[in-house]
Amino acid sequence: MMQDNFRVAIDIGTTKVCTIIARKRPDHRVEVTGISVVQCDGMSKGLVVDSEAVTSAVVKSIASASEDAGVEVDTVYAGLTGSHVESSNRWTSVPRAEGMRVITDIDLSSAMAASSAIDLSDDRKLLHVIPRSYALDGLHGVRNPLGMHTGELHVESHVITGSVSKIGELENAISNAGVGISSVVVEPLASAHAVLTADEREEGAILVDVGGGTSDIAVYHDGAVIHTSVIPVGGYQFSNDLSIAFDIDFDEAEQLKIQHGTAAPELTGMKEEITLNPHSMHQPLIITKREVGQILKERASELFRMIQFKLEEPHLVHVPSDRIIFTGGGAKLEGFLNIAKYIFQRKVRLGTPRGLDGMPPGTNDPAYSAAAGIALWGMRNLPDDSHAERRKPLQLRIKLSQSKKLWANAWSIVHKWFSKRKPKDKQTLKKEIAGA
Repeated sequence: MMQDNFRVAIDIGTTKVCTIIARKRPDHRVEVTGISVVQCDGMSKGLVVDSEAVTSAVVKSIASASEDAGVEVDTVYAGLTGSHVESSNRWTSVPRAEGMRVITDIDLSSAMAASSAIDLSDDRKLLHVIPRSYALDGLHGVRNPLGMHTGELHVESHVITGSVSKIGELENAISNAGVGISSVVVEPLASAHAVLTADEREEGAILVDVGGGTSDIAVYHDGAVIHTSVIPVGGYQFSNDLSIAFDIDFDEAEQLKIQHGTAAPELTGMKEEITLNPHSMHQPLIITKREVGQILKERASELFRMIQFKLEEPHLVHVPSDRIIFTGGGAKLEGFLNIAKYIFQRKVRLGTPRGLDGMPPGTNDPAYSAAAGIALWGMRNLPDDSHAERRKPLQLRIKLSQSKKLWANAWSIVHKWFSKRKPKDKQTLKKEIAGA
């Protein structure tokens, strides 16, 4: 019988909560056993604004995925995003004995410890420390120094931190749903883990996950992440622009974007008419798809300029990255990739989750990249500790429930008997003893 080795990943976004329950098979493939998506109204730009609403959505999503997988969930990996997430690259000297010595696992553990020893302000929390490369006596670019000899050892790491208060708000909302948090995974890393190919990570690529409230960026080169950042703009802002421009409800604007939206209005005709009912008008308003597209194109162009600004960091100037991979639900907008290719003058493609077997029909979609990546990241980088256990058969669950009730009733009877029984005073006890 296959040993239970489940992982539960939860992506709490601005518009939805997605839970994926996955299992590692004996052949080391990762298989999805349960998946659920529910609407969420308690987040804004990756931050908790209504804790109760988030908790309610988490409860529903986990319950649905648990039922699908036939397991009881104890703990989860939680995705994290928001503009408070920051990253940097730093070189650290690894303390070790003097002289030319072979590099061992102990040295690599010391390298991680040294890289993690960072002085942070009170409101910053260390989230990830990812070794990029090592330097041995001045020889740079060594990826795996194990077994090599050196006198001095240095490690270059990618360090990601976040706001203690913002992380705490998310963790509290999840904990209130009755599950523990095994680890927090920054979503740019997660999405890249699920979408980028080995060649793209090696040769250099930029991953942009356009979610509901944020756009997460991860830059890879030489097989390692070298830059992560978050922009507080996503699909929500596209719909909000339509809501304001045409004076309609946000939900109506969201449907307008999905059904008639395009970021390439010049490719559409003027004949496709759409009827709207603005709040400020007593009669319907007739617009065209091109008018809708012009608003969405302007928002897409602004988002791309913000991405370009984030990529103008000094450490990225000489990094060869001639391709951008977009993922996330916001990147599915018609014409989105066309305008991206024009603005960035790079190769572009739309990425979907990779590395997961058993994804149900319709879920191999860019909108699920973050949740899939959280599960994969945990499987490959975090301790081997199952998050769930199989549900017991229905008859056994009924028997256990009945047994618990019997014990509870028995204890209640005993407790009442003891509580009603008055303690005997000394005179009564003396008489009883004398009579004996």
